[in-house]
Amino acid sequence: MNAGPDVPGRVEITARALNSLARAVAAERLGAPAKRVRVGLGDASGALSLDITGPIAAGDDIVGRSSRVAEEVKGRVGELTGRRVGSAHIELTGLVRERETRTV
Repeated sequence: MNAGPDVPGRVEITARALNSLARAVAAERLGAPAKRVRVGLGDASGALSLDITGPIAAGDDIVGRSSRVAEEVKGRVGELTGRRVGSAHIELTGLVRERETRTV
């Protein structure tokens, strides 16, 4: 991210902040609560790598959706942080189903 020539100094994003941001983006894209999603950060030849573990919202074509989610998370994390994201690996741990409401 470039703040422009008028702003002295630099911006640093801590690993903890990167992790929280990536977890929020991944949870949103997976359709899962953030508390059930884990993200590990790593290095992929100088770029950021993401290891995402969590459930995905129930639906059709889970494998296809998880591939799309990986690409979407890579793109969005890159946009928000200004960093190059080289890879995103997703390990699915379950399904998130919509809660059925009971009527009395």
